[in-house]
Amino acid sequence: MNERQKAKEERRHVIVNAAIECFVRNGIHQTGIRDIAEQASVSLGNLYNHFSGKDDLIAEIAKLDGEYLEQFATALDTSEAPLIAMRKFVDDYLDYVSQTENAFLTIDIIAETLRNPVVAEQFEKNRNRLIGILSATIERGISEGVMRKEINIAETVKLLLDVIEGLGLRSGLAQIKPPKGARRSVQEMILRMLSSSLP
Repeated sequence: MNERQKAKEERRHVIVNAAIECFVRNGIHQTGIRDIAEQASVSLGNLYNHFSGKDDLIAEIAKLDGEYLEQFATALDTSEAPLIAMRKFVDDYLDYVSQTENAFLTIDIIAETLRNPVVAEQFEKNRNRLIGILSATIERGISEGVMRKEINIAETVKLLLDVIEGLGLRSGLAQIKPPKGARRSVQEMILRMLSSSLP
């Protein structure tokens, strides 16, 4: 990458971070493109050189979110022990969801998806990737005999994510770390739900 391309990427990064700050502070719907330009300390023209508008910025945030979630997918896919991989996923994903910035942005994105099907499609793609790799991990656990054969995989994965995200969002919006007791309870509940060796 030459210096010009590097400078362009750095400017895009600044604009995206500015958009995230504005979205967290004011909400996506209430944030104008001019607000983002001011936050990024760039002219409107400069911003439009990088992004066609707010929806384009949201698409970039969805792309970055997908790239981050891919780390979870890689960890699950490469782990030799499905139950250990699931335990680590619960901890790591809970930490990710409960970051204050992520929690506020997630709530606003959920609201925005109800108004904007393009936004909904972008973030649904990320969620479906996560659901797919979690399902594959459970299938692997079942085939290895460490997870329950009678599990309804599709419903179990959705419930698992709902539980983690519920605790994570509640903690993030309160600007606290998930309580240790609650974290342990979620871990135990999910492992009991999955493990073939626990009653």
